[in-house]
Amino acid sequence: MPYRMKKESNGQGVVVTFSGIVMGEEMNKLHENLRTDKLLSKLRYQIFDFSQIEDIKVTFDELRSYAMHDAAGARKDPDKKLAIVIRKKLSSGLDSMFHAYEKAWGGYESATFTDIDAAKKWAQSD
Repeated sequence: MPYRMKKESNGQGVVVTFSGIVMGEEMNKLHENLRTDKLLSKLRYQIFDFSQIEDIKVTFDELRSYAMHDAAGARKDPDKKLAIVIRKKLSSGLDSMFHAYEKAWGGYESATFTDIDAAKKWAQSD
C-alpha cells in the first residue's frame, strides 16, 4: 500500500494520498502512527485521498476499530476533522460505513468528497 503523507503549508492538517491496493492491516499501522505521533496527532484535520487506488481490502471490523480509536482521541481533541476522497468510479461504500461508525462511537467529524479541493475547503472551515 504505497502512500505519500504531506503536511499542509498552513500547518493545520495532513493529506495522505494512497495508490495501489490498500490493505486494512497497513491502514491500521498508519492510523496508529497518526494517533500517536506528537506532531501529527495535534493537527486540526486529516485528509485521506483514495482517488487513485487500484483496490481496497479493509473489513468492517477494521473500520470499527479505527472509529473506536478516533472516539478515544476525540475526547482529548474534539474539533479534529477527517475527510475521505473516494474514487469516482468503483466506489466501495466503505466510507459510508466508516462515517456511521465514527458517529456511533463518538469519533471525529468526517465527510466524503470526490475531489481534494472540496475536501480541503471543508476540512479548513469552522
